[in-house]
Amino acid sequence: MSSIDFGHTRCKVAYLDAAGKPNIVSNARGEDSTPTVVHVQPGREPLVGLDAVEQGFLDPAGCVSNFKLGLGRTRNLLDNGQVLTATDAAAIVIGKLKADAERALDREVADVVATCPANFRDNAKQAYLEAFARNGIKVLRLLPEPTAAAIAYAMDRQGLNMTVLVYDFGGGTFDVSLVRVQGSQIDILATDGVAKLGGSDINDCIRALVLDEIEAQAGRRPSPGEDPLLFHDLASRVEAAKISLGKRPEVPVVVGYNGAQVVVKVAQEWLHQAIDPLVDQSLQALDSALSSAGLRPSDVTDLVMVGGTSRLPYIQRRVADHTGLSPKTSIDPVKAVAYGGAVACIAEMAKEGKTATIRGQVVPAPEVFYQDVTAHDVGCCVVDRSGPTRRLVNSVIIPKNTAIPCKKADFYCLEHEDQTAAQIEILQGKHDSTRDECLLIGEMVVGNLPKEEKRTARLHVEYVIDANGMVTATVTDKVSGQQETVSVDYKRGIKPKDKPNAA
Repeated sequence: MSSIDFGHTRCKVAYLDAAGKPNIVSNARGEDSTPTVVHVQPGREPLVGLDAVEQGFLDPAGCVSNFKLGLGRTRNLLDNGQVLTATDAAAIVIGKLKADAERALDREVADVVATCPANFRDNAKQAYLEAFARNGIKVLRLLPEPTAAAIAYAMDRQGLNMTVLVYDFGGGTFDVSLVRVQGSQIDILATDGVAKLGGSDINDCIRALVLDEIEAQAGRRPSPGEDPLLFHDLASRVEAAKISLGKRPEVPVVVGYNGAQVVVKVAQEWLHQAIDPLVDQSLQALDSALSSAGLRPSDVTDLVMVGGTSRLPYIQRRVADHTGLSPKTSIDPVKAVAYGGAVACIAEMAKEGKTATIRGQVVPAPEVFYQDVTAHDVGCCVVDRSGPTRRLVNSVIIPKNTAIPCKKADFYCLEHEDQTAAQIEILQGKHDSTRDECLLIGEMVVGNLPKEEKRTARLHVEYVIDANGMVTATVTDKVSGQQETVSVDYKRGIKPKDKPNAA
């Protein structure tokens, strides 16, 4: 009955009170957000948040952060003999958030809406949902972060008709969505983004400058492996400098290295020039979303900027200059995603016939209806023989920004007339991208196929995507009538196999 905004740098939990107003859950330290940091040590309970940050000064090798973008991968985050994947770390953080929520709300937290980047790939979603499942939490809906922000913004303006541009610049990812609000109906028109673009990239610019100065003064450049404590300390100093540079023309960053104090003065003007390419990437994605929605900036009524990085005045000015729109300041850019997720959670519970209560009082179900779109092109692997070499490429069946739920299909030929089996691979990636450039999210084999004298478009491949973005694929051989179906279950996942004998 809560929402969990699992951020790249900080996490928040929100709920609706008996008056239908969203609130943030305070953690055990009384903070309204928890740093996405984990410290593990053999034989001890893992630490999360500031507790983990503080322990990291004593044992930096056991401390991990910035792992959200690693969800879906199996890489070990530690090099001290312990094993910790991004999924493991996420599960530890979610367990702490659950405990904090249950303490604050005085009841079990079993149902949540989990927010995630709009452009999260399926392997990341699989890992994300697994982290919740390990804590006994049912995810009612995976809600894209800009959609959640749009819900929060629209709920305060019920009855109005708006076209909202949500610019979501977070700690590790960037998303932008065009949203049409008509009373209680919220429709996502288009979404775009950059999978790895956030405040951590700005921090990287500042950290590189500091390391350059250390190298100039000391004659050697520190590395995380040689001096983990320096990098642990530098992370918090760089973050503080970034925030201060939003308002101050110059900020000193002071670090200790080899027994000496190094002072690096970071100028605001330098930072603006350094991050211009990053802001340019976000504006390119913004333009792409406008184009996909068939809109111009003048068609937009409200610009909503959310995510911690969007608070930087320079970024707000760049976006305002680019679009000719003034950002709305009536919504908290840091809490908006969690607030919208809390509204959606109660709405999803109502769909399942569940009633949410807070301290014995019924929480009214909000009258809100929302429809999302696909964040990626989804197709199947086919053989492209148009060029000089045989290539395995993605043939898109459901294009990006198709309203979901949806159902679409296409017909394909077998590669050879005497072929008696075909492996259908479900791919996420742009049309005509090579198989290796795409993400394999599912596969199925149809066999015992009658041979043909002449190749025909006999394989009918149909995809169905539900409101959560879950894909179900069905292949039917029109010659024999044989049929196979597979559902891409984020909680179960499907293991990749060898290169297919493509359709």
